[in-house]
Amino acid sequence: MLRDPRWLLIAALLASCGDDDATSDASTTAGASTTGSTLEPTTAGPTTLEPTTAGSTADATAGELDILAALQAIDGLTVEELDPEVEGYRAFALTFLQPADHADPDGLKFAQRMTLMHRDLAAPLVLSTDGYNISPGSQKLSEPAALLHANQLRVEHRFFAASRPEPADWSTLTIAQAADDHHRIVEVLRPIYGAAWLSTGVSKGGMTAVYHRRFYPDDVDATVAYVAPLSDGVADPRYVDFLQQVGDAACRQALADFQREVLLRRPEMLARIDAEAAEFELTYDLLTPELALEILVLETPFAFWQYLGAGTCAQIPGVMASDDDIWAFLGVVSPAYLWSDDIFLTFEPYYWQAALQLGTYAVDESAVADLLLFPGKDVPETFILPGPGKDPVFDAAAMDDVAAWVAGEATRVLFVYGETDPWSAGAFEVGDADDVHRLFVADGSHAAKIADLAAPDRELAHARLEAWTGVTPMARALPQEPPPRLRRPPR
Repeated sequence: MLRDPRWLLIAALLASCGDDDATSDASTTAGASTTGSTLEPTTAGPTTLEPTTAGSTADATAGELDILAALQAIDGLTVEELDPEVEGYRAFALTFLQPADHADPDGLKFAQRMTLMHRDLAAPLVLSTDGYNISPGSQKLSEPAALLHANQLRVEHRFFAASRPEPADWSTLTIAQAADDHHRIVEVLRPIYGAAWLSTGVSKGGMTAVYHRRFYPDDVDATVAYVAPLSDGVADPRYVDFLQQVGDAACRQALADFQREVLLRRPEMLARIDAEAAEFELTYDLLTPELALEILVLETPFAFWQYLGAGTCAQIPGVMASDDDIWAFLGVVSPAYLWSDDIFLTFEPYYWQAALQLGTYAVDESAVADLLLFPGKDVPETFILPGPGKDPVFDAAAMDDVAAWVAGEATRVLFVYGETDPWSAGAFEVGDADDVHRLFVADGSHAAKIADLAAPDRELAHARLEAWTGVTPMARALPQEPPPRLRRPPR
């Protein structure tokens, strides 16, 4: 994903908040699991894989095949080997030539960016489907890849950053076209990586992994989707209901008071937006500072519970706080620069998808309705620039179809959610699907991980990973991708 200042912000927040001990509350109901089957041991039996030497030119468990040569032999794939940063891995920046429209495979093409962390051809491969753009130089591992000592392929989503056809036909930015992208990638790399394949993703990346399985259920052996919602329409009221009951009443009221205080100090806050824009050379030509201010105020409760939560309630500034304190807290929970032009443009494809197929949450304006100059503007259509063919009409059938598949036909899927993350209001219903599991981290945020689960649920997750891949999960001190910092988009 784009390496903008949000990463520094969320890294600092998580460092200051720390992680709860996932083994400390095994009896909590929030840690309870909803599963579609009982556990079955893998027939292959657990395997222990030892890392190969970083940068080696042969794979110890797979003959003399050199991964670089194998990659270079794939038609349409460009390969650049990077200096390795993680012991036992080789790293590659890749692009793969994809049809802009898979219904017209001989037509316009675009280069889709990917990164590969290669360890051993005998190890599983984790397909990490990103919902947005990737950093081609990143050598971070997803949690499943770290647990399984696996290879990892991370894929940038079509239409984000460099992975966009030119000219762009926005009608091809659909979940089916993205699934076709991932299917072609699996087709060309499956002959090289013959062990188990596991797909994963966080938030919109997790959603993307589920969509891929919906259209191509046999492309991978299993899926771990983190904090992945399924929204009911472009103004799903379940999220409003969630925000009206999460935490305690005093904290919710403090957030409402804070929202009002920001808008009651509109001139002072706008002056700070202008000063920040001048200092960091930001522009607000696409979304005016006045509108940006109202949107970030409306987003504050959602953003607060998405990443901060009850432990931060006491830090919410009150009505007697100084302008600087109000601005500083706003910068932590819902920064203004998230709505500046460069970041606005980065996420425009997300808003298109939300308006066309994905849906999103309804926005509750009640706390500040009398102070708004732009009521009703915090909707996906506001963030889509005008242009030919850019008038999306929401298709409810797309998510209805995915929901029905997950609840009735899916198999070998693990969903992990945070209990107090607002996106969990849209958690997938697993129904009677076989070997599909839904677990919640107690008091967990949008950064929920398997490691944070209560002990019984963590053991269940590890057991399923072992059953699906034949590899016993093992905690390992490897760098992992930091959790994303979002405004509206789920990642």
